[in-house]
Amino acid sequence: MLDDYGSGYSSSIIAGMEWAARSGATVVNMSLGGAPTDGTDPMSQAVNDLTASTGALFVVAAGNEGAPRTVGAPGAADAALTVGAVDRDENLADFSSRGPRIGDNGLKPEITAPGVGIVAARAAGTSMGTPVGDAYTRASGTSMATPHVAGAAAILAQEHPDWTAGQLKDALVSTTRANPELTVFEQGGGRVDVSRALGQRVYGSATADFGQVTTGGAAVERTVTYTNGTAAPQTLRLALELRNLDMTTRRMDSRSNTTRSRRMRP
Repeated sequence: MLDDYGSGYSSSIIAGMEWAARSGATVVNMSLGGAPTDGTDPMSQAVNDLTASTGALFVVAAGNEGAPRTVGAPGAADAALTVGAVDRDENLADFSSRGPRIGDNGLKPEITAPGVGIVAARAAGTSMGTPVGDAYTRASGTSMATPHVAGAAAILAQEHPDWTAGQLKDALVSTTRANPELTVFEQGGGRVDVSRALGQRVYGSATADFGQVTTGGAAVERTVTYTNGTAAPQTLRLALELRNLDMTTRRMDSRSNTTRSRRMRP
Protein backbone atom coordinates (compact mmCIF):
# COMPACT_ATOMS: atom_id res chain seq x y z
CA MET A 1 0.00 0.00 0.00
CA LEU A 2 2.99 2.32 0.57
CA ASP A 3 6.06 3.10 -1.50
CA ASP A 4 9.72 2.60 -0.53
CA TYR A 5 9.66 5.92 1.33
CA GLY A 6 6.65 5.06 3.48
CA SER A 7 4.05 7.15 1.64
CA GLY A 8 0.95 6.18 -0.26
CA TYR A 9 -2.44 7.31 -1.50
CA SER A 10 -5.61 6.85 0.52
CA SER A 11 -7.17 4.96 -2.37
CA SER A 12 -4.33 2.42 -2.36
CA ILE A 13 -4.60 1.98 1.40
CA ILE A 14 -8.36 1.44 1.21
CA ALA A 15 -7.82 -1.13 -1.56
CA GLY A 16 -5.35 -2.97 0.68
CA MET A 17 -7.78 -2.88 3.59
CA GLU A 18 -10.52 -4.32 1.41
CA TRP A 19 -8.23 -7.07 0.11
CA ALA A 20 -7.15 -8.09 3.63
CA ALA A 21 -10.62 -8.07 5.16
CA ARG A 22 -12.29 -9.83 2.23
CA SER A 23 -9.52 -12.42 2.09
CA GLY A 24 -10.57 -13.62 5.53
CA ALA A 25 -8.19 -11.75 7.86
CA THR A 26 -9.48 -11.70 11.44
CA VAL A 27 -7.09 -8.96 12.58
CA VAL A 28 -5.52 -6.29 10.35
CA ASN A 29 -2.49 -4.35 11.59
CA MET A 30 -2.21 -0.79 10.24
CA SER A 31 1.03 0.90 11.28
CA LEU A 32 0.24 3.94 9.16
CA GLY A 33 -1.94 6.99 9.15
CA GLY A 34 -2.63 10.48 7.88
CA ALA A 35 -3.69 13.83 9.24
CA PRO A 36 -6.08 14.14 12.22
CA THR A 37 -9.76 13.87 11.31
CA ASP A 38 -13.17 13.60 12.93
CA GLY A 39 -13.55 10.02 11.72
CA THR A 40 -15.63 10.85 8.64
CA ASP A 41 -12.72 10.71 6.17
CA PRO A 42 -12.69 7.93 3.52
CA MET A 43 -10.10 5.72 5.23
CA SER A 44 -11.85 5.86 8.61
CA GLN A 45 -15.22 5.21 7.00
CA ALA A 46 -13.69 2.23 5.18
CA VAL A 47 -12.59 0.81 8.55
CA ASN A 48 -16.12 1.17 9.91
CA ASP A 49 -17.74 -0.33 6.80
CA LEU A 50 -15.31 -3.25 6.49
CA THR A 51 -15.56 -4.08 10.19
CA ALA A 52 -19.35 -4.18 9.90
CA SER A 53 -19.38 -6.25 6.70
CA THR A 54 -16.52 -8.70 7.37
CA GLY A 55 -15.98 -8.76 11.14
CA ALA A 56 -12.27 -7.94 10.82
CA LEU A 57 -10.67 -5.97 13.65
CA PHE A 58 -8.49 -3.10 12.40
CA VAL A 59 -5.70 -2.22 14.86
CA VAL A 60 -4.39 1.23 13.95
CA ALA A 61 -1.51 3.46 15.06
CA ALA A 62 -2.65 6.68 16.76
CA GLY A 63 0.12 8.86 15.28
CA ASN A 64 3.34 10.52 16.36
CA GLU A 65 2.35 14.16 16.77
CA GLY A 66 2.87 14.23 20.56
CA ALA A 67 -0.03 16.58 21.27
CA PRO A 68 -3.78 16.55 22.04
CA ARG A 69 -6.32 16.24 19.22
CA THR A 70 -3.85 14.68 16.80
CA VAL A 71 -5.11 11.11 16.31
CA GLY A 72 -4.98 10.54 12.56
CA ALA A 73 -6.98 8.64 9.99
CA PRO A 74 -7.87 5.79 9.93
CA GLY A 75 -7.29 5.54 13.70
CA ALA A 76 -10.08 8.09 14.13
CA ALA A 77 -12.62 5.47 13.05
CA ASP A 78 -15.12 4.38 15.72
CA ALA A 79 -14.55 0.71 14.92
CA ALA A 80 -10.74 0.91 14.97
CA LEU A 81 -8.74 -0.24 17.98
CA THR A 82 -6.39 2.74 18.09
CA VAL A 83 -2.99 2.38 19.74
CA GLY A 84 -0.77 4.87 21.55
CA ALA A 85 2.82 4.20 22.65
CA VAL A 86 4.43 3.83 26.06
CA ASP A 87 8.03 3.20 27.13
CA ARG A 88 9.38 0.31 29.19
CA ASP A 89 8.27 2.08 32.41
CA GLU A 90 4.74 2.42 31.01
CA ASN A 91 5.01 6.19 30.72
CA LEU A 92 3.44 7.75 27.66
CA ALA A 93 5.96 8.27 24.86
CA ASP A 94 6.45 11.96 24.21
CA PHE A 95 5.67 11.49 20.51
CA SER A 96 2.43 9.52 21.00
CA SER A 97 -0.65 11.26 19.58
CA ARG A 98 -3.43 11.91 22.07
CA GLY A 99 -7.15 12.52 21.94
CA PRO A 100 -9.77 13.66 22.04
CA ARG A 101 -10.78 13.19 18.42
CA ILE A 102 -11.19 16.49 16.64
CA GLY A 103 -14.71 17.59 15.86
CA ASP A 104 -16.69 15.66 18.45
CA ASN A 105 -14.17 15.12 21.29
CA GLY A 106 -14.51 11.37 20.79
CA LEU A 107 -12.42 8.96 22.85
CA LYS A 108 -9.19 8.00 21.08
CA PRO A 109 -6.88 6.11 21.45
CA GLU A 110 -8.37 3.12 23.31
CA ILE A 111 -5.17 1.31 24.29
CA THR A 112 -1.37 1.61 24.47
CA ALA A 113 1.55 -0.76 23.94
CA PRO A 114 5.37 -0.59 24.09
CA GLY A 115 6.61 1.61 21.26
CA VAL A 116 9.98 3.03 22.35
CA GLY A 117 13.22 1.41 21.22
CA ILE A 118 11.52 -1.65 19.77
CA VAL A 119 13.77 -4.11 17.92
CA ALA A 120 11.97 -5.85 15.05
CA ALA A 121 12.66 -7.65 11.80
CA ARG A 122 14.17 -5.57 8.98
CA ALA A 123 13.64 -6.38 5.32
CA ALA A 124 16.76 -6.68 3.18
CA GLY A 125 17.87 -3.39 1.70
CA THR A 126 15.88 -1.18 4.10
CA SER A 127 17.29 1.34 6.54
CA MET A 128 14.42 2.63 8.68
CA GLY A 129 15.39 3.13 12.31
CA THR A 130 18.77 2.03 13.66
CA PRO A 131 19.88 -1.26 12.09
CA VAL A 132 20.75 -3.98 14.60
CA GLY A 133 22.75 -6.63 12.74
CA ASP A 134 21.73 -7.80 9.29
CA ALA A 135 18.12 -8.69 9.98
CA TYR A 136 16.78 -6.30 12.64
CA THR A 137 16.28 -2.61 13.32
CA ARG A 138 15.45 -0.51 16.38
CA ALA A 139 12.77 2.14 16.06
CA SER A 140 10.25 4.13 18.07
CA GLY A 141 6.73 5.15 17.17
CA THR A 142 3.10 4.17 17.50
CA SER A 143 3.75 2.05 14.42
CA MET A 144 6.01 -0.08 16.62
CA ALA A 145 3.36 -0.26 19.35
CA THR A 146 0.48 -1.28 17.09
CA PRO A 147 1.76 -4.78 16.17
CA HIS A 148 1.90 -5.68 19.87
CA VAL A 149 -1.85 -5.08 20.11
CA ALA A 150 -2.57 -6.76 16.77
CA GLY A 151 -0.63 -9.80 17.98
CA ALA A 152 -2.57 -9.82 21.24
CA ALA A 153 -5.82 -9.66 19.26
CA ALA A 154 -4.71 -12.58 17.08
CA ILE A 155 -3.86 -14.69 20.13
CA LEU A 156 -7.26 -13.86 21.67
CA ALA A 157 -9.01 -14.68 18.38
CA GLN A 158 -7.27 -18.05 18.29
CA GLU A 159 -8.62 -18.74 21.78
CA HIS A 160 -12.11 -17.53 20.80
CA PRO A 161 -12.54 -18.11 17.04
CA ASP A 162 -16.23 -17.21 17.17
CA TRP A 163 -15.67 -13.73 18.61
CA THR A 164 -16.48 -10.62 16.62
CA ALA A 165 -14.18 -7.60 16.21
CA GLY A 166 -16.20 -5.83 18.90
CA GLN A 167 -15.74 -8.67 21.38
CA LEU A 168 -11.99 -8.75 20.78
CA LYS A 169 -11.82 -4.99 21.28
CA ASP A 170 -13.92 -5.16 24.48
CA ALA A 171 -11.74 -7.88 25.98
CA LEU A 172 -8.43 -6.20 25.17
CA VAL A 173 -9.44 -2.75 26.39
CA SER A 174 -11.20 -3.91 29.55
CA THR A 175 -8.17 -5.95 30.68
CA THR A 176 -5.50 -3.28 30.22
CA ARG A 177 -3.02 -2.07 32.82
CA ALA A 178 -3.76 1.61 33.41
CA ASN A 179 -1.18 4.21 34.42
CA PRO A 180 -2.89 6.40 37.06
CA GLU A 181 -0.78 9.37 35.97
CA LEU A 182 -2.23 9.37 32.47
CA THR A 183 -5.62 10.54 31.24
CA VAL A 184 -8.04 8.48 29.19
CA PHE A 185 -7.26 10.65 26.16
CA GLU A 186 -3.58 9.74 26.48
CA GLN A 187 -3.81 6.01 27.14
CA GLY A 188 -7.39 4.92 26.61
CA GLY A 189 -7.86 2.00 29.00
CA GLY A 190 -4.11 1.51 29.47
CA ARG A 191 -1.31 -0.78 28.32
CA VAL A 192 -2.28 -4.05 26.65
CA ASP A 193 -2.02 -7.10 28.94
CA VAL A 194 -2.12 -10.32 26.92
CA SER A 195 -2.01 -12.65 29.92
CA ARG A 196 -4.92 -10.94 31.64
CA ALA A 197 -6.94 -10.79 28.42
CA LEU A 198 -6.60 -14.56 28.08
CA GLY A 199 -7.17 -15.38 31.73
CA GLN A 200 -9.99 -13.03 32.63
CA ARG A 201 -13.44 -14.29 31.72
CA VAL A 202 -15.57 -11.23 32.49
CA TYR A 203 -15.28 -8.32 30.08
CA GLY A 204 -16.87 -4.90 29.85
CA SER A 205 -17.57 -2.59 26.94
CA ALA A 206 -14.34 -1.14 25.57
CA THR A 207 -15.70 2.41 25.72
CA ALA A 208 -18.86 4.29 26.60
CA ASP A 209 -17.99 7.47 24.79
CA PHE A 210 -20.14 10.55 25.41
CA GLY A 211 -18.16 12.73 23.00
CA GLN A 212 -18.94 16.44 23.26
CA VAL A 213 -21.83 17.21 25.60
CA THR A 214 -23.47 20.64 25.73
CA THR A 215 -23.88 22.13 29.19
CA GLY A 216 -27.55 22.51 29.95
CA GLY A 217 -28.56 20.33 27.03
CA ALA A 218 -30.52 17.12 27.01
CA ALA A 219 -29.33 14.18 29.07
CA VAL A 220 -27.02 11.77 27.24
CA GLU A 221 -27.07 8.04 27.95
CA ARG A 222 -24.71 5.21 27.08
CA THR A 223 -25.04 1.50 27.85
CA VAL A 224 -22.14 -0.47 29.35
CA THR A 225 -22.40 -4.23 28.87
CA TYR A 226 -20.58 -6.82 31.00
CA THR A 227 -20.11 -10.28 29.53
CA ASN A 228 -19.62 -13.28 31.82
CA GLY A 229 -17.65 -15.97 30.02
CA THR A 230 -17.50 -18.29 33.01
CA ALA A 231 -19.85 -21.11 33.92
CA ALA A 232 -20.89 -19.49 37.21
CA PRO A 233 -22.57 -16.25 38.28
CA GLN A 234 -20.15 -13.43 39.06
CA THR A 235 -20.48 -10.47 41.41
CA LEU A 236 -18.91 -7.24 40.19
CA ARG A 237 -17.99 -4.29 42.39
CA LEU A 238 -18.18 -1.19 40.22
CA ALA A 239 -16.52 2.16 40.83
CA LEU A 240 -16.76 5.53 39.08
CA GLU A 241 -13.95 8.05 38.76
CA LEU A 242 -14.70 11.55 37.51
CA ARG A 243 -11.89 13.85 36.42
CA ASN A 244 -12.12 17.29 34.84
CA LEU A 245 -9.62 17.27 31.99
CA ASP A 246 -8.14 20.51 30.72
CA MET A 247 -8.03 19.95 26.97
CA THR A 248 -6.42 22.99 25.40
CA THR A 249 -7.49 23.59 21.82
CA ARG A 250 -4.63 23.09 19.38
CA ARG A 251 -4.53 24.73 15.97
CA MET A 252 -4.35 22.16 13.20
CA ASP A 253 -1.88 22.55 10.35
CA SER A 254 -3.79 23.92 7.38
CA ARG A 255 -1.16 22.51 5.04
CA SER A 256 -2.09 18.90 5.78
CA ASN A 257 -2.68 16.93 2.59
CA THR A 258 -5.63 14.61 3.07
CA THR A 259 -5.05 12.75 -0.19
CA ARG A 260 -1.86 11.08 1.02
CA SER A 261 -1.00 9.04 4.07
CA ARG A 262 2.29 8.05 5.58
CA ARG A 263 3.80 5.44 7.80
CA MET A 264 3.81 6.67 11.39
CA ARG A 265 7.39 7.31 12.39
CA PRO A 266 8.97 9.71 14.91
